[in-house]
Amino acid sequence: MRLLSQVNLNSLKIVESAARHRNFTRAGEEQFITASAVSQRVKSLEDQLRFKIFQRGGNAVSLTPEGETYVSRVREALERIVAASMEATGQSQEHVLKISVLPTFAARWLFPRLPLFQRQYPDIEMRVSTSYATHEFATSEFDIEIRYGDGHFPDLKADLLFKEDLTPVCSRKLFHEILGDMPLSKVTPEDLRHFTLLHSDTCTHNWQSWLGFAGAGSVLKEARSIYFDSCMMSYEAANAGMGFAVANRAYMASDIRAERLVAPFAVHHPNAAGWYFVCPDKTPSARKTSLFKQWIMAEAALTQSQLDSEISG
Repeated sequence: MRLLSQVNLNSLKIVESAARHRNFTRAGEEQFITASAVSQRVKSLEDQLRFKIFQRGGNAVSLTPEGETYVSRVREALERIVAASMEATGQSQEHVLKISVLPTFAARWLFPRLPLFQRQYPDIEMRVSTSYATHEFATSEFDIEIRYGDGHFPDLKADLLFKEDLTPVCSRKLFHEILGDMPLSKVTPEDLRHFTLLHSDTCTHNWQSWLGFAGAGSVLKEARSIYFDSCMMSYEAANAGMGFAVANRAYMASDIRAERLVAPFAVHHPNAAGWYFVCPDKTPSARKTSLFKQWIMAEAALTQSQLDSEISG
């Protein structure tokens, strides 16, 4: 076994990347090497350490208990190295805001609005990561996260942006192809049996929840279905005319206003869960975090006000 003093720093970066992504391919893309090279680097380090860092399951991997402890310490050490290097060169991270955001929230709601923040605060550099995973702030690089849930995140401060509010949507063209010139006001939830229902593996109960709330639970067995691996793909499929997706109103409002999509049902089905601005509870807010929170909370309030007005009107 080689001396541990000969551990390659780049190997530690590769292991940290693989642990963060839980995937050798994505780690390889980040480090500009192949998944096979990542696997070889990991195995070499495991041989030196004489314990397994990862449990392997195809391309997806998970940390062993020993690996969890080891990677946590490696991550802390790498962050200290970066901080020391930046301090030595007179650089600072005070203007860099690092956020982790759910992919669909990012694409359907945040990204169309983010240029407004950039124009208002051009000195703040944004680094945005999209992920379904949650992170430990003590060991991650992120300043804040946007999380979905009931608002109970232990030891973290969580501020509600807006709650989920489900409604079925489809392309205007498909609607008229199937139901002709039927007025939207005459459409009932039972009419969904004539359409294909677009499901998502990440929002598995949304259709069941909405149809049950609307009193049309039998439609789920009668209609055709297509399944996608994310809510975002089911929304894009709805835009493409493949069927009806059940979607959060906040995500689809611009498409509905532009008449690319129709939301024919007056059934209003709010969800107890929603999207939250999450950050460490006991850490004083830096300027970049406070400004972004103030901005995003105002944008979320505007979104909620518009949705409330449209529903009541």
